Amino acid sequence: MVLLEAFGLASAELFQYNRENFQFDNEQRISRDVQKYKMQVERFELFREDIEDLVKLTVDKMDMYHLVSAVVLGFTTSIFTEGRIWGASPPSYIATYFMTIGCGWLFLLMTVWLSMYASISSHSLGVRLRTRYVRLPIPSMEQLYGISSKLQEFEKQGLQKMFRLPFGPQGTPQWDAPRAGVAAPSMLPPGSSDGLPAQERPLHHSNS
Repeated sequence: MVLLEAFGLASAELFQYNRENFQFDNEQRISRDVQKYKMQVERFELFREDIEDLVKLTVDKMDMYHLVSAVVLGFTTSIFTEGRIWGASPPSYIATYFMTIGCGWLFLLMTVWLSMYASISSHSLGVRLRTRYVRLPIPSMEQLYGISSKLQEFEKQGLQKMFRLPFGPQGTPQWDAPRAGVAAPSMLPPGSSDGLPAQERPLHHSNS
């Protein structure tokens, strides 16, 4: 009777010990996976900030060209329409004068148009990159469910793990086996797969 009681107490202690190990290991695994998701979101936020900075560099420069060219274009228009040449001048000089102003006016008009076009194109490209290729990898409900754990799963581990002896020959139990069909959080940089760049591969994670 004493042996049965001692065996029951030892079995209960082993069960409680392995159950607490299961809880501790799964808490660590969940914290690790959640931290991976957070780091991945912050990593992609850095990529989005890099794209925004690069696009902003071009947009700001083109906006400055656009402003200066528009002001000079206004001055050139005033000179071309209201400018007067005092005194007698050869016709060839007058023709050269107005031809030079006209060419400058055309070049300034092209500068205004091209700088505005470049600014809009750069801004559009930045929006396209951020919305199509570098979306924030928000985990889906399936992925969040995949990293969760229940104590009911401890009962499915088998008697060998439920009553494992500490420092026993069976080694450390592997509680944190990933669930089938649920992808683990990836830490690959955008546009790369196994270190190789991709040309037209969407970088956002599916949230379906």
